[in-house]
Amino acid sequence: MQRLRIILLIVATILITGCTFSWDELSTRPVEQERPAPPATRLPASTATPAPAGGAATMLVLTPTPAPVATIAPTPTLAPLSREERLNIFQEVWETVRDNYLYEDFNGLDWEAVRAEVQPKVEAAATPEEFYTIMREMIARLGDDHSRFESPQEVAAQIAEARGQLQYGGIGVSVRTVDEGGLITRVVPGGPADQAGILPRDLIVAVNGIPFNDPEAFGPEGAIGAVRGLPGTSVRLTIKRGDEEPRDIEVTRAIIDIAIFNQVTAERLTGDIGLLYIPSFYVDNADSQARDALTALLAGGPLRGMIIDVRDNSGGYIHVMRNIIALFHDGGSIGASVGRNEREEQRIPRGRTIPELTRIPVVILISEETASAAEMFTAGMRILRQATVVGVPSSGNTENLYGYDFSDGSRLLLAEVAYQLPDGTLIEGTGIIPDVLIEAEWWRFPPEQDPQLLAAKEILNAQP
Repeated sequence: MQRLRIILLIVATILITGCTFSWDELSTRPVEQERPAPPATRLPASTATPAPAGGAATMLVLTPTPAPVATIAPTPTLAPLSREERLNIFQEVWETVRDNYLYEDFNGLDWEAVRAEVQPKVEAAATPEEFYTIMREMIARLGDDHSRFESPQEVAAQIAEARGQLQYGGIGVSVRTVDEGGLITRVVPGGPADQAGILPRDLIVAVNGIPFNDPEAFGPEGAIGAVRGLPGTSVRLTIKRGDEEPRDIEVTRAIIDIAIFNQVTAERLTGDIGLLYIPSFYVDNADSQARDALTALLAGGPLRGMIIDVRDNSGGYIHVMRNIIALFHDGGSIGASVGRNEREEQRIPRGRTIPELTRIPVVILISEETASAAEMFTAGMRILRQATVVGVPSSGNTENLYGYDFSDGSRLLLAEVAYQLPDGTLIEGTGIIPDVLIEAEWWRFPPEQDPQLLAAKEILNAQP
């Protein structure tokens, strides 16, 4: 096995105050940085994710959710595995956990007993699907809520998204599951939902006549899975807008590019305050997107302050995160990733600042969904730029996972290090605590009424 270094946070479904956030597409976010190549190990790596030239390996931070029902880009089928192949993969996974897991007591789990229990099941597995289910369940028993074993299909879907190649059949909206139904928070301009007249903050109360929140009707994919489907087919949505009576809208599905939901944007608010929205660091060029967006914004004149919104950012490439901090501050450290066997300083690059941004006050907006690299970003901007943090405590989901690719294309994502602030403080389990606590379901409000955004503007407007 060739070791592919990956930092990852797993949030299979992001839960906030009794609500679930989802898209009518996949939402997955990793983080990458270069690091020295580790010693060779036994199994060859999957060719789907080659290491860069020059002996460097790639580090990712992911926050995966279930794969979309209708992924247009092909993914590998699950090839048959011999008994010997299954046992080899099982043994490599078990040994990797034994030697590298962040918690030496395995969170109270008897890891030797697990091997004795699981190995007969691996030998008897009748299909690849059964084998991968056994492996997933074994890693889930570690109980850290982050470590994970992925099948070749799951790995392929994440690679496709990281490269901006993942597509699906859907209507082009972001949806949050709330008590009343599915609250639409974003609509893709020109997409099927937009063309059908659907607006942000419309509420989906039924899909094809079935109540959106019916726990039995839709199966494991829920109502979102029913909204997705083959391009060219239609779905009937019952939409409620404000105090109006619900009405049925027929929407024809189309191919949706997930990358459109990950675009970095910037706009000028009243009072020459900039608003930078970073939905994910899991985009290869999110740092250049941020630079371009900010440069275009500054072409309209200087800014008095900057608001950076990472409230629904659940992670991404670490080097991208650091490069965006570097637009605001030249160099410095934001802390380190520390584990049983190593410590890695998280340093910000030099020589990449946008001069107009180095002295203006900054406010960061965070939420329960701000996780992984986005929490590191928030901490880093607070440390280096004295940014004021507004919102509610972040996810506290900062165990860093390394990834190991196997010959069949499957992957182990294992918690091996944890992010620490420069003073050694861990934020795992506690998150980033905001300087200004504003408890609000911000996504229910249009921007001009968003309580957290309004608080951020008030802070900046009070600056001399």
